[in-house]
Amino acid sequence: MTTLKFYPFQSAVEPGFWHTLAKSKLEEFKLSEEAREIRGSLTITHSSQAIPGPRLNITWNALNTKSQESSSSWTEVDVGGSMLLLNTIEAFKQLDKSQWIQQQAHQIWTRIHNDEFWTDPSVLSTFSVIIYGDLKKFQFYYWFNFPSFSVPSSIKVISTSKLSDSLTCDIIENLSSEAVTFRKNDANKGTMFTVAELKDSKWTFHALSHAQKVDSSAKNYICLFDPCSSTDYPSWPLRNLVIALAAKRPDILNSLEVLCLKIVIKDGRYDVGDSLVMKLECSSEGAELDTKSMPNAVGWEKNEKGQLGPRFVNMRSSMDPVKIAESSVDLNLKLMKWRLVPDIDLDIVANAKFLLLGAGTLGCGVARSLLGWGARNITFLDNAKVSYSNPVRQSLYEFQDCLQGGKKKSGAAAQKLRDIFPGVTSASHDMTIPMPGHPIAKSLEAEARSAYDTLEALIDASDVIFLLMDSRESRWLPTVMAAARPDKILINAALGFDTFLVMRHGIRPLNKDGATTSAPPPSYNAEFLPGKNLGCYYCNDVVAPGDSLSDRTLDMQCTVTRPGVSAIAAALAVELAVTCLQHPDRGGAPCCTNSGGGNKSSDTADVSTATESVLGLVPHSIRGSIHTYTQYLPATPAFPQCTACSPSVLQAYASQGFELVKLVGENPKYLEDLTGLTNLLSDSNLMEGVIDIGDDDEFSVTSASDM
Repeated sequence: MTTLKFYPFQSAVEPGFWHTLAKSKLEEFKLSEEAREIRGSLTITHSSQAIPGPRLNITWNALNTKSQESSSSWTEVDVGGSMLLLNTIEAFKQLDKSQWIQQQAHQIWTRIHNDEFWTDPSVLSTFSVIIYGDLKKFQFYYWFNFPSFSVPSSIKVISTSKLSDSLTCDIIENLSSEAVTFRKNDANKGTMFTVAELKDSKWTFHALSHAQKVDSSAKNYICLFDPCSSTDYPSWPLRNLVIALAAKRPDILNSLEVLCLKIVIKDGRYDVGDSLVMKLECSSEGAELDTKSMPNAVGWEKNEKGQLGPRFVNMRSSMDPVKIAESSVDLNLKLMKWRLVPDIDLDIVANAKFLLLGAGTLGCGVARSLLGWGARNITFLDNAKVSYSNPVRQSLYEFQDCLQGGKKKSGAAAQKLRDIFPGVTSASHDMTIPMPGHPIAKSLEAEARSAYDTLEALIDASDVIFLLMDSRESRWLPTVMAAARPDKILINAALGFDTFLVMRHGIRPLNKDGATTSAPPPSYNAEFLPGKNLGCYYCNDVVAPGDSLSDRTLDMQCTVTRPGVSAIAAALAVELAVTCLQHPDRGGAPCCTNSGGGNKSSDTADVSTATESVLGLVPHSIRGSIHTYTQYLPATPAFPQCTACSPSVLQAYASQGFELVKLVGENPKYLEDLTGLTNLLSDSNLMEGVIDIGDDDEFSVTSASDM
């Protein structure tokens, strides 16, 4: 008699599992360290070159237990398990491994004690794994265990033999055929332990419970569909069945032989002749196995060095670098959802399409911040080339971009974004936007019309538009087009020497006929302004935009601003855009009318709620100065005579289109006549107050886009 030995388990984890696990950790599990269900599979058919030991396969969808169960093949046995995903490497090291495996084994022992294993033998074959994942480096530490019980010395092996040594070829072929037929029955796919009955040279498979009432006229075996190809030893799963029988029915263990059915593929056929037949004996000393006292649990897997210890996998070298970049970009964002902003919708930003009009200092800063927020679709529009003064202040350009006359800014910026993050879709358009006060020559009319059509198409296709240009009049046409499309979010950013303005334009809702309506008269006593009441960039002006580019000295041609101002304004522009996207009303979000951002009185709680998104306030505008290091949040209502968003302008745009652009190019005063500003300006008493207000405002509207 010899000691009963078993081939230990080996784990085989598909690379795709680690990617799925990382995604689930970020999006679903977060900081939770509760044990979770996981499923693996054991292959019960083998080739002649197969690895001897039983191999537990963990596939990419192991965490999706329903999918795993429904897709299993007859050649595989599903195995249920649990996974403990820890948040820190310290927690992984300090976990009491002995206590953990004892807990897992106790669940098996309880089911043995309750006789549950007779009707559901799968409870005898489970596994668990503890994992720590460094999601920044895509490295994982993991340790599998297959909880089993120590075999007492009272259980001995009396004899072992191959099935082919005692049975004829016909009987073995019938066994092979019946085994495959049994396994192909969907009801038996999860079955590893059965009773195999041989009667009149024919085989029949029964449930394990049949062992309690076998037909004495037939030859019966306790049968294991063995996931181990070795003909020397049975595989690890048999261990717990032997212990269960020894504890509950040692008479069965003594009377029935154990058949370790090894289905080997030979010459295109299934052969079971090398299956192992074992005669076991459980002596009277087996009384030490009672269900009141659980035997010691073993089963931790050895690592690659053959030592008891965790395994380590570094997925960085085997994963697609682009996929690694995408996951890494999303890492910090998804960590926000763990504790800080659980309700934030990151997919809104990832799926939004951003149009950047201007690829200068502000455009570069906005683009980089959008990448940080996980934006995947960014389009640049600019008409300038990279000059030697640009790279030190505009973060998407390098010295090489200035050579040979300079690359086109829009194209260079789009390419740099793809170099920084290959997962972004970045496009570029090199063109000049038609502007008020800039007449369109006959020879250039086709080009201007093409630019008009392109701009209109880009705005139609975009969700968020940023105005980041270097002149006041270049913002006019995009403002008009966006105002005529109330589903668009338009963000404006402008710089002075040491001041900045960042604002969102109000929306103009459509009437039943699809035409843009005027903003309703605001209530100046209201504590907040609805999005449809908010003004645009031109609503504070009482003159139409005109040619501000001609006849300028060098200091007026260049953007003269303190270097840090553009970075502040660009960051705030992106934050304002993302905050709008997170608000239920998006660009139509209301805002508080006081510059502090909210009223603290007890009866204005609803106001504060309405004007905030999950990221906080959604202000109308942000004005700041680094001269005084101050910032405030004014909210201004829409101006009925605005030269960009008033009903008269939007109606003219809807009816005239490009012809309106030609008219204001020739004569910007046309806008003043159209909106009624001409009559308004003739009221000297009113204009005296307006001019006084303007004289007190030292803010400049020059932005940093070109030089």
